[in-house]
Amino acid sequence: RTLALALSRQGLAVALQAPPLNTAREDVRAYALNAGSVALLDSLKVWNELPADARTAVFDMRVEGDGAAAVLRFSAWQQQVRELAWIVDAAALEAELAAALRYAPHVTATTDAVPARLLVLAEGRASATREQLGVAFDIHDYGQTAIAARLQSDTAHGGLARQWFHAPDVLALLPTDRPQTGHGLALVWSLPAERAQSLLALTGAEFEDELMKATQGAAGTLTL
Repeated sequence: RTLALALSRQGLAVALQAPPLNTAREDVRAYALNAGSVALLDSLKVWNELPADARTAVFDMRVEGDGAAAVLRFSAWQQQVRELAWIVDAAALEAELAAALRYAPHVTATTDAVPARLLVLAEGRASATREQLGVAFDIHDYGQTAIAARLQSDTAHGGLARQWFHAPDVLALLPTDRPQTGHGLALVWSLPAERAQSLLALTGAEFEDELMKATQGAAGTLTL
């Protein structure tokens, strides 16, 4: 959708085949966008249309590895930028892009095959069009499963993003103002597949306990 908007701004005719937005279940994904991505969305008149609580600035980053000394910290102030990144609610961004496309010139939504000088495949990993064209690639399963969730903490995030690299786990807590302004966090926890399935089988309270053990309370008391 972003590409279709950008191409239409260049005066090019675009035939867009995009699935409808999935509203059947809540989307807990969050995107981390750098300055270039924000500038692109701003140029397409989408960025400022996002709800205020759907975009949260990251001012500081803390990354921890195995061992007490394995800590990396950096800040927007050190990098002499306004913010390191923005954490954006995925569903809100996709909704705004879809809304902008309804008013975009030169863009026609279609489900039919259209002759074109350029064909862009942006269908994700299960691309039917790519399969039809015989485009193949090798897949190497590295045995990890990512768990995504939305959390809230009793401690304000202060624009701080945290990551823990404790082999074989990688856990990230990204600041977001959803579901609670100043106290929301987007979780992405990558684990060995078997361990991930065992966590997904837990009750909410049991999962929160495991999360507190993994973070050692560094981000406050976390609840789903």
